[in-house]
Amino acid sequence: MRADLIDIQVEDHGDDVEITLSGSLGSYQLAAVREKIEMLADGPGCFIFVNLEHAHFKVGDYLDLFLELLNKLQAKDSKLILIFKNEEQEAYFAKYRNIFEIYESREAYKDSGLSKQLLQIGVHYGSKTGIRLSPSVAIALSLLIVGWAITLFLIIAAQGRDIADKQAQIVALQSQKDRYVHEIERLETSIGPLRKLGVIEDTTMLTSFGVIQDWVSYLEFLENSRREK
Repeated sequence: MRADLIDIQVEDHGDDVEITLSGSLGSYQLAAVREKIEMLADGPGCFIFVNLEHAHFKVGDYLDLFLELLNKLQAKDSKLILIFKNEEQEAYFAKYRNIFEIYESREAYKDSGLSKQLLQIGVHYGSKTGIRLSPSVAIALSLLIVGWAITLFLIIAAQGRDIADKQAQIVALQSQKDRYVHEIERLETSIGPLRKLGVIEDTTMLTSFGVIQDWVSYLEFLENSRREK
């Protein structure tokens, strides 16, 4: 096949450049394809999309071409994104599937957003399989859940001990209160006869006379009280 049959189309979207490569590509076309793509990659675009949906590679040399292009773009802080969704290209790039960024369209790449970030950390989603985790992410998530469960258990245990301590303090205070009440009642019973004999005055009566400043005033108060009786 002659090199002049190569079909390369270019769409410039400012920061995005989409290169569409079509046709049957063998060793004879490799040099021309390399020259054209490298020339376009040297442009100002930050995102180079290479649409390979209608390309048919006859030799494996094009893999090396795209690897070289990837390294060149990364060196200038640009990105290479391959565009296709057919099984032929999936099989051709299978060996380097984890190296290249591959999407069904330029819009799919731009809309990937969170999905793209999740893929980078090992979280995969498929309509048939649902969410799948890579082994490393699954282990990390399991450790996180176990750690959270242990932390929650320790918090609950600590709160349980704190509640038990407070309950014990309440019981001890209640017991102490009961002992004080019992002791006061016992003392009241003991001094009751003395109060009836006038040996001990009820201090509640003193409030009406004010605070007694010295023993002389106190004795005068006792004497006056006896006379009134």
